[in-house]
Formats: sequence, structure tokens, C-alpha cells
Amino acid sequence: MKLKNIIMTTGFVAAMSAMIGGCGDDFLDTPVQNALSPELLASTQSGVEASLISTYKMLNGFTNTVGNTWGSAPSNYIYNSASDDVHKGSEQSDNPDGYFEVSLYQWSPGFLVFTHKFQALYEGVRRANNTIQLANIHKANGGSATEVDRIISEAKFLRTFYHFEAYKMWKNVPYYDETITTDFQQPNTADILPKLITDLSDANIAKLKADKAAAGRVDQTVAKALRGKIYLFQKSYALAKADFDAVRLSNKYQLATCYNDLFTNSLQNGKESIFAQQASINDGDGNASNSNFLERLAAPHTGSVSGCCGFNNPTQDLANAYQVDGSGLPIGAFAEPLTGTPNPWNATRATVGAGSTTVDPRIDWVMGRTGVPYLDWGLHSDGWIRGSGWAGLYSPKKNMKLKADPSGPGWTTGQLHSKNVELIRYADVLLMLAECEVELDNYETARGYVNQVRARAANCAQGATPDTGGLLTIPIDDASITWATYDVQQYPGTWTVKADARNAVRRERRLELATEGHRLFDLRRWGILEHTVTAYRAYESTVTNLVGGIGDPVKIADLDTAVPLPFPSTKFYVFPLPSVEVDLSGGKLVQNTGF
Repeated sequence: MKLKNIIMTTGFVAAMSAMIGGCGDDFLDTPVQNALSPELLASTQSGVEASLISTYKMLNGFTNTVGNTWGSAPSNYIYNSASDDVHKGSEQSDNPDGYFEVSLYQWSPGFLVFTHKFQALYEGVRRANNTIQLANIHKANGGSATEVDRIISEAKFLRTFYHFEAYKMWKNVPYYDETITTDFQQPNTADILPKLITDLSDANIAKLKADKAAAGRVDQTVAKALRGKIYLFQKSYALAKADFDAVRLSNKYQLATCYNDLFTNSLQNGKESIFAQQASINDGDGNASNSNFLERLAAPHTGSVSGCCGFNNPTQDLANAYQVDGSGLPIGAFAEPLTGTPNPWNATRATVGAGSTTVDPRIDWVMGRTGVPYLDWGLHSDGWIRGSGWAGLYSPKKNMKLKADPSGPGWTTGQLHSKNVELIRYADVLLMLAECEVELDNYETARGYVNQVRARAANCAQGATPDTGGLLTIPIDDASITWATYDVQQYPGTWTVKADARNAVRRERRLELATEGHRLFDLRRWGILEHTVTAYRAYESTVTNLVGGIGDPVKIADLDTAVPLPFPSTKFYVFPLPSVEVDLSGGKLVQNTGF
């Protein structure tokens, strides 16, 4: 059973109920209506569980109280537009809350995309802390110690997840636990990662269930996967490896048979999904806020089954990354722009069009290419792209529903659906484990993990559309495929050079996890953001009008004059903290350097 949103009335609703009671002094004594007191919630385990479920609900980023908070979408697609994987998309004039400027590195602390993300994450933290407080009250009043400890550990996991997402965005962020009762007063001058690791201590993890009680819930293995990722960001490779090995050796997870199984509604919560934002529709919530609500901008536009909105277009640079050589390996697999010199392959490779070259079959599960079937929607068309001259040629594909899947209420048919957003999956863990093995000089072990991922990639390709009698999933060499030539092979021989092994693992992460919101944060933690983005812009500016070369003027629609693109320096390894949060802190929050 999927976790559903628990609707809890706010003080605003309670106050309005009292005010409507009438005139005169008597209304001041009217009992608060439609509000649940902490004592009432804490009186039963189900009340505490309701608070915990409301904490899980914030994984979709939508509070349903402050408008369409696109910047808090769980896949982070808006922020990934600052990487080399996706364009902002849509049209220049369609620029909600500073999204376009994010992709151009024209960042301002006043942009609402940053405010919305910050507020959604810390709303998750607040709900987690409220749950812990309620659980402790319940325990003090005779509640089951085992169940209370389990609830507290789940809440601590979620609190850690939300804090960690904030760390990835801004690095210098405040930490709040259940003992802190004053908003906006925590400083951001200390590294929060040690606190997050404490929240996921072995003692706290041991209080979780060994196995998930329901799809979407947290258990001991999920907690180790998250802790391993935090260790990886710390560059504590041996500790990260131990946690990732625990996930692998648990035998609870394995790679899905077909790459697209992870992104097919009827197959979600399968053997590869470790932790995902659970989405649902037509569940009694008229606003469909339990659905993919904030992901819906990242869908193909005119003429497609969704009818909106054309953001999050994969780049030509990403499309080209799926080219393979005669051995079925990525072209330039061992090369990354680690210096100021662009990757030579980046400067000379031919563009990828449907059927023009041999490609990894994952390309057509990641992006819509004209002339290639798009799930069960029919052939992808140029008309699905808004502003293709500057937004590229490709549509996002991974988090889209099948045409045959049910839709929820929305602006237009096909927008809102119940496709989960994968937050941690087994292939991600295998590749993070491979990264650890490389840094610990175990190159051959790393090659084995990468080859597992590549072997699975060879299992299936996008098929012809079912409405024409074809199958959605077919072998990569099926005779019905006329739109592409596919090949993907495992790395042969041995890896002996650290730099080569490191870059092969990094390339595989891009191919496997493309458009899932990892790329920008990977480039940052690897320390190659400025070199990679510089090389990407130099190339992408030759095939689209969106991204200029370094120093080239780019016109931003809502600015009066063209402005030059900045060189992505170390300043851009973090986003600016929202100015409204800095102001509310009264000096407790220190703005990130350069903003």
C-alpha cells in the first residue's frame, strides 16, 4: 500500500473558524474547531503514525499552501539544468521563479525556486521533529517502546534525508533537531554531515524494521544506503563501501530485468527501487497533491499525450554521450575534461540523430527522439518541442506515464499521474560502490559492478508503439527496429590505471542515471564542474542558441540587456541561500560566498 497524504488543519484554519463564529466578546471563548492537539495525536500510536506519514508526504516537495512550488520537485530537474544533461526547455518567456537563470548561472538569492526548495525541505525537517516529539509523549504515556523507537528512527531517517538534500543544494545550511523550538535561529556555519551520520548511527538504524513494512517505508537497508551516500560526499570511501556492501549483501535488491522497469508505473516498487517518492492519484485528494504534481512541467508539450509543458529537455551533449564505438563501449569512456582543455571527443563528435549512428539503447529510455517510438504515445515529433532552436531536439522520458496509465485531475489530460520518483535505486548504489572501489584502488572490483549495470542495459530496447501492434519492450537487436542501431557491451580485460577507471565509472553514472537529478551534484563533489560545464557550453552553443560559449552574450527574456555567461568558478559549487531565509534569521544564516 502506498503512503498517502495526511491532511492536517493549520492554525490559520482554526483561527478562521473562531472568527466566523460571530460578533461580540463571546467569540473569543469559542473552542478551536477542526484542529488536532499534540496531546490527542500522541494519545494513540495511530496518531503518531499519521504525523510520520505526513513527514513521508513531503518527499514530493509540495505543501499545497504556497502555490506551484516548482523548485521543490523531488527530481531536482530545475537545478539539473545547470549541468550538461538538460536544458531549461519551454520558451524563453516561460520562466517561473528564476528557472531560466538557474541554467545560465545568473543566480540571485531572491529567486523563488531557491526559496521554495528551502522551505519544502525544512518543512520536512519540521514534520520529522514534530513526529519525534509526539512519539516521545506517547512513549511517556505508556506507548510501546519498540514501536515508538521504530517511529523515531524512521523520522530521523527522513530528517536526515531532507537535511542532506539541503546540504547538496547549499552546503552551508542549518541543522534542526527535535530539541530546537525556535524557528530561523540556527546558524549555518558548521558542517552538518557529522550530525546526519549520528542520526543514522548503528544504534538508530537497528531500531528500524529489518524489512520494509510497506512500499515507500524505510528499513535498515535503506538507511545504510543513505548513510553510505553521505559518507561518499565526505570522501570517507571505506565507510561508504561498508554501507553499500551491506546493501548489496542483503540480497533484497537487484537490477530490474529491463532498464525501463524502474520507470513503468505498473512495475514500480520492484526489486531495484530502494527508496522512492510514492505518488498516487484519484485517492480522494481533489488537488492531486499526492501525485507527480511538481514533476509535471518536465513533460513533452504540444501534440503529445501530456499537452504540457516542455521543460527539462535533454541536451545534445547528453545524446552524444550514448554513442558507442565498434566494441560497444562509450566513445571517450576514459576521458573527462579534468583540465581547462575541453574533451577532444566533445569538440569533434558528430551529433546523434535517429538511426545515424550506433548508440547505447538507454538513450531511447532516457529521451524522446523524433522518429523513435515514445513509450506507447506514438512516434516522437519535432512538434513536441517548445522553442527547439534554443531548447534542443529531445523530450524527457523517464518520469512519464504510459498513455494507457490513468491520469489524475489537472490543467490538461495526461499531466498528473502516479509514477513514483526514484530517489535511491540499486544501480545508483552499485555505481557509488564502484566509485569507492576505484578510490580504494580496487579497480577490477569496480569494473565488475559497472559491467553488471551495462549487462542489464543490453537486455531491452524501446519497441514500436502498442497501438500499432508492437511491444513496448523488445530485444536490442529485434528486426522490427528501424529507427536505431543499438549496442552496449561490458568492459573487457582489466583496469589498471586509476584515472581511467575513475572516468569510466563517472561516465557510467551519467549514462545510467541521466535526468534523474544526480548529475549537477556529482560534478560538484568530483570537483570538475567548471571544466565540464565549460566544455559542454563550447560544444552545445554550436547546435542550439540557448547556451553561449564562455563570454558570449546571452539574452535573458526578462532582462533589458544581454549579459555575458560567467565562467563557472568555485562560487557555483553551491547555490545562494534564499534571501528571505537569511533575513528571517536575523543574522544567524551567513550567505554563501559570492552572493
